[in-house]
Amino acid sequence: MPEPDPPAVPADAEAPELSIVLATLNERRNLPEVLDRIRRQPLPTYEVLVVDDGSRDGTREYVRELARTDARIRLLCHEGKQTTLRAQCQGIEAARGRFVVVMDSDLQHPPELLVPMLQSLRGGSALVIASRYAAGGSAGPRTAFRWTVSRGAEWLARLLLVSTRGVRDPISGYFAFRRDIWVPLHPLYRGYKLLIFVLVMAEGDRVTEVGYQFTPRVEGASKVATGLAFIRIFAIELVLARRVRAEISAQPGRGRAVRSTDAEAKAA
Repeated sequence: MPEPDPPAVPADAEAPELSIVLATLNERRNLPEVLDRIRRQPLPTYEVLVVDDGSRDGTREYVRELARTDARIRLLCHEGKQTTLRAQCQGIEAARGRFVVVMDSDLQHPPELLVPMLQSLRGGSALVIASRYAAGGSAGPRTAFRWTVSRGAEWLARLLLVSTRGVRDPISGYFAFRRDIWVPLHPLYRGYKLLIFVLVMAEGDRVTEVGYQFTPRVEGASKVATGLAFIRIFAIELVLARRVRAEISAQPGRGRAVRSTDAEAKAA
């Protein structure tokens, strides 16, 4: 029989300032370095929520064992793949921090960016996007086909969703936001690009981009749909994001988003 998960967080436990959400599927070879690099950052109180979708490579057993001795590690398990978007939503909804970071667990997103992202949030940004196209950023090596698909998705996002306009990297998978802007998404929503929904939620607030160097995956394989399959799924996500935007726009006090660069945020 499998060992039981660690006890739930006590109801009277003090909430951390920062919650870091990692969606995993067979990432046992990458997680030790990811978590070690997170620990080495000069962060305030934080928690790491690992949302695992039925890994079979020892991922959840590894995280479960860590959680027994480190109260900052929390494991949420789901049997079977449910797409990254749904897993990330589950992590966010279980998060206790004032600020939430969503990042990949495959070492393509550098934990060293956590501190400047948090500083931008503390400085007044509602959403901070780690951007491959902001100053100091790079998309890294990729084939012409992958470049075309990525740029095509960005173009489609700006065409169909006003909340993405003015953002250089609207399909980034690495971002941080104030927990209080979060609007729960329907449990049936599936996909891979949660940021387009969070951009909708942040509309009317300051959105900042900071550059980072995207690095190729070294261990394991990507679980995201590729090529035309990705474009099809992403187009559906955009339609759903437009629906969410319409629902939010019906609420009073919503206006046009204020965009700022990292330099502007630091000067504020």
